[in-house]
Amino acid sequence: MKHTLKLPQSQQDIVAKALKVYQTSLETLGDEISDNIGYTIFDIYSLIGIFKDTDIELRVELDEETLESFTKHGADFPEY
Repeated sequence: MKHTLKLPQSQQDIVAKALKVYQTSLETLGDEISDNIGYTIFDIYSLIGIFKDTDIELRVELDEETLESFTKHGADFPEY
């Protein structure tokens, strides 16, 4: 059985903020990390746009086994 969870906008905002911090770090370090860092930074811009757009519904889908073993990550699977 599959479980589907719509990610609330407040949670999407957290991910967008975290991506922005990651993006800033990559831009600061730039070529010290990789010659192709520009591609990653471009992908991060796209992901930030997806997570910030209130017209896009993001859903998480997982099977029963993954749900039951989720606590291995140190938290219960969120229920909204």
